[in-house]
Amino acid sequence: MQEPSEHDDLRIKFYKQTIARVNEVCNTSDDLCFVYVQHAFSPLITHISCLQNRLAALIPKASSSTSNRGVVKQLEKEFPRRIYADINRGHLRNTDFTLNLLKHVTRGRPFAILEYGGYFAPSAEVIANDPELGPKLVGFVEGTENGIKGADDGSTIGYQQVAHKITKPIISKSKSRIKKIMDRDIGPAIVESCNNILLQSIGYGVKATQLNIGIIGLGSIGKGLLRHLNNDNIQPLVFDLDIAVMAELAHSHHSAVPQTTLLAKSDVVFLNTGSCFLAQQPELLNHIKENAILVLCTSGDVEAGIPQLIASKHIELVKCDLNNQVATYKTRQNKSIRIMLGGDSIGQAPNLVVESGSGSLANLMSDMEFYALGCHLASKGAQLPGGRISDSPLDIQNLIFEQWLQVFHPKCRNTQSEPTSLSELNLPEETLVSS
Repeated sequence: MQEPSEHDDLRIKFYKQTIARVNEVCNTSDDLCFVYVQHAFSPLITHISCLQNRLAALIPKASSSTSNRGVVKQLEKEFPRRIYADINRGHLRNTDFTLNLLKHVTRGRPFAILEYGGYFAPSAEVIANDPELGPKLVGFVEGTENGIKGADDGSTIGYQQVAHKITKPIISKSKSRIKKIMDRDIGPAIVESCNNILLQSIGYGVKATQLNIGIIGLGSIGKGLLRHLNNDNIQPLVFDLDIAVMAELAHSHHSAVPQTTLLAKSDVVFLNTGSCFLAQQPELLNHIKENAILVLCTSGDVEAGIPQLIASKHIELVKCDLNNQVATYKTRQNKSIRIMLGGDSIGQAPNLVVESGSGSLANLMSDMEFYALGCHLASKGAQLPGGRISDSPLDIQNLIFEQWLQVFHPKCRNTQSEPTSLSELNLPEETLVSS
């Protein structure tokens, strides 16, 4: 391994300092442990090393671990018998398998499940009611909107569908201020990754004057894409289902157009809907420009519904070029469309094959928000209700912001004294999300 750089030293300082602060504020017991579902990015190695025995198990998400095998191997080497790269979403739908796994990795300790994507949602009720695991489970933390709502593929459920059956608390950080900051940096990472792939596959990148660019879905990631492209003097066509967003885009002099117009004119389309909208409206395939490239900014199963389109024979795989990381499909009308990172015949977000992910320092805050919420769930002072989904408490977020500023931007940090106990945090009643 390389010697840690000054940049790595700051990351380690932030993690260790924030962990100590959270443990102090939440009065965290030494035996509390966490089961993670996370992307396999290289900064995760540093983060996990700072957790020490707090880590019970890590399940790397297949969308990143398949490409970043080197990261997975390093994780397995550094943290033997705690990395479960062979476990996927399908395994965790099997309740017997999931119960046995959790009993094996937690070994009777109190634990929280901290995840991106709702992998444990199908078994959450059984876990909470298990006579051995239930008393030890302090709750669930989900980091994505899809993990809360479930995907529109009809089979991938989220915590929203099962929350009313679960007596343990569930916290969503999908609308956290930290998550919003992190998402802003994902857009630029996707553009740069996409640019590199296009240069390899077709000889010119996103900035080429002959390409028309489209963006469908202008949430946090989509707006990050738009800002980054605008900085390179690229004015993409844009569309969002929310009419208020369309009005805002048009008012800001962006090229807001109907969805069918965008699809017909764009050579490269960034999809940021988080739903299976093409599978739900396969007639839209008729409007896509011949040989256009679709860039899925989440993953193929939840973004456009690529597996469903294949199963229903609306599209058929023609060519899958692993080197160029682009798959070519034919529609029923014999039109060619291409999907970036189609090496798995489905497609996924381009930044997921980059070992560092987005490389954003905001990711460190997100790591620590997971940790802090797990400790918060275990704290006797939390008193969160079961049967509902609670938002990430603002004061927990503020604690992490304070530590992050102290390490990375000390001149910007708040000079007021920090609380020293959970009671001094004066946590408000959490905003409840309807289940």
